[in-house]
Amino acid sequence: MGAVSDDQQAGPARGAVRDRRRELGAFLRSRRARLRPADVGLPEWGVRRVPGLRREEVAQLANVGLTWYTWLEQGRQINASTQVLGAVARTLLLDPAEREHLFRLADVPDAAGATGADGGCEQVTADVQQILDALVPLPASVLNERFDLLAWNAAYEVLWPSVVGREPCERNVLWLNFMHAECCHPYVNRDEQLSTLVA
Repeated sequence: MGAVSDDQQAGPARGAVRDRRRELGAFLRSRRARLRPADVGLPEWGVRRVPGLRREEVAQLANVGLTWYTWLEQGRQINASTQVLGAVARTLLLDPAEREHLFRLADVPDAAGATGADGGCEQVTADVQQILDALVPLPASVLNERFDLLAWNAAYEVLWPSVVGREPCERNVLWLNFMHAECCHPYVNRDEQLSTLVA
């Protein structure tokens, strides 16, 4: 019986990678299709040719390039960082199990098993939390580039109980400011603040 060449051994492995990337694309398309624009704070204008969000909307909300996101859905051979995949997961409103599945399909093992009590959301180190706590009575918080609230001190919690009281992956200050009831909004100059935040 002849020996198996390296190319023959690599064939099944390459096929498995292609299958996983196709599955990743199908998974992303299915999660995009189940969302309505209103689910992510977008206006619903006119009739849509396809159900759910458009690729452009997902890319914009996740702050990633449209071409990159399109290639991800098409199953092309691209490298995705944990930060970018996390942004896509938040945009598609994935639950912890779906988020873990996304990371596994994208072959990003460092993040695939990282979901815990916080649902895989970003966290700050204990040193950062100590700094925030030392700033009391001044309210202080840490936000990431997407305005997700990562940490806060007691004074901040008194000012923003509606934000702090949300589930960890729902503490997006920008989104919550748009979704807050107009009657009870904490900003006196809401329109000015919201336009500044969006800009």
